[in-house]
Amino acid sequence: MRIDVLTLFPRMFDGPFAESIVKRAQDAGLVAVHVHDVRDWAADRHRTVDDTPYGGGPGMVMRPEPLTRAIRAVRAGDGHVVLLSAQGRPFDEPTARRLADLAHLVLVAGHYEGVDERVIEGDVDEEISIGDYVLTGGELPAMVVVDAVTRLVPGVIEKASLVQESHTGGLLEGPQYTRPVDYEGRRVPPVLLSGDHKAIAEWRRAGSINRTAERRPDLLPSADLTPEERARLPRPAARRPRVSDEELVRAYRSGVGSYRIAARFGVSPATVRARLRDAGVRMRPAKGAPRGPTAAEVHRMRKTGMTIRDLAKHFGVSHVTIIDRLRRSKA
Repeated sequence: MRIDVLTLFPRMFDGPFAESIVKRAQDAGLVAVHVHDVRDWAADRHRTVDDTPYGGGPGMVMRPEPLTRAIRAVRAGDGHVVLLSAQGRPFDEPTARRLADLAHLVLVAGHYEGVDERVIEGDVDEEISIGDYVLTGGELPAMVVVDAVTRLVPGVIEKASLVQESHTGGLLEGPQYTRPVDYEGRRVPPVLLSGDHKAIAEWRRAGSINRTAERRPDLLPSADLTPEERARLPRPAARRPRVSDEELVRAYRSGVGSYRIAARFGVSPATVRARLRDAGVRMRPAKGAPRGPTAAEVHRMRKTGMTIRDLAKHFGVSHVTIIDRLRRSKA
């Protein structure tokens, strides 16, 4: 893969591209990164690349002539041109994977108050932003894009290392542990030491989902989850207004079940049932199959050394449910 970077400050790229994975990828001939000074395409002796904006206003705007000449010179007919801009679409993992499939990528580091719009209309394929904030220029965003894209080029990193990591499948990566087993009184979870590969995979999957729910719940609607995993998602941490007993009674007597009432008012089903009983409501017989994990599932995970609290968090149910399933497994 070839990556060309057009910038006003080429020396900024000396350090980042001379170290770590980007350097190894270049040494191996998997990626070729070329940094160009846009001023080399300026026509005057002062190498002018900017001017005041038409219509007035603060700052300067990058002129179209030198930038257009630079883009057309390095894209060579097959380059995909990306302008790093605060106005671009957010850069994410799917975008990085899409760009990594290209044979030739041209990154333009924007500067000043922006780039003349006619350059964007005529010679830029897309605009990308690395976040909702403004930097002094597009150099740092260009470095971020190069790093994220390079590691996805086939052969740069071991393929297995790319399978389970943050943002793969729309989820964050779960907790990771290494030696020693006990560090300052905090031990590695027993399931990771059990040798039960299926249980370990399930624990890691649950950890990934729980961490995403805690830190980036905005990712969950589009995450790759099974119906069962969605049903077990932790409730949002945000508190809803306290619901009165009268509202609970009215909802229950309308025919709505305790689980739906709990979801509507942001409380647990057990709390709903307890408050209804305290209010003198006669509860309807339970319908359908038992909710949550089976006794066999809980029993198998319990054998890996997980505590009742760990199991409750893993399956997304209360500790009372876990105790109930453990009792059933001994029956």
